[in-house]
Amino acid sequence: MNIILIGARGAGKSKVSRSLSKQTEIPVVSTDSIAVYESGGLPIPEFVDKKGWKAFRELEYSILQKLENANGIILDCGGGILFDLDDSGIEVLSTRKLDLLRKIGRIVYLERGIDELVEKVKGDKTRPDLSKITSYRAILEKRLPIYQEAAHFKLNLSKLSKEEAAERILDWLGIKSK
Repeated sequence: MNIILIGARGAGKSKVSRSLSKQTEIPVVSTDSIAVYESGGLPIPEFVDKKGWKAFRELEYSILQKLENANGIILDCGGGILFDLDDSGIEVLSTRKLDLLRKIGRIVYLERGIDELVEKVKGDKTRPDLSKITSYRAILEKRLPIYQEAAHFKLNLSKLSKEEAAERILDWLGIKSK
């Protein structure tokens, strides 16, 4: 079985995935790390600057295809894993990626409030702009309900440590920590 963590950037997916791994000895696989590897080491902001968001979303899809038969991993997904761009460049739910994620494992949505997320990622140069036109807040307002619909389990992290979050996920899955 695989555990899949989704949520907005800044939600805490990487920290919780590492805590889950520490408690279970299940390895963590990061879609963003694989994307950097598969692009020849190009950081995601540079990849997006050179090739665009549509190409990055295609790269994410190819990564999920490669992970379709994985077993025994914690998958730390980039914040946009559930999305593609339509022909006019508008972000839409990616049913093809969601279908693959559901085949791969159990989806856990790590949620935080919009104000908290906006504050956490403000000024972070390691994350590419999601849009030159739309604010992160407006993007979150559209994305958060989609994360909720996609998830098998939702967990609000606003008042939980990464260890407490990992424990709650393991309890939900019926997995004992090591």
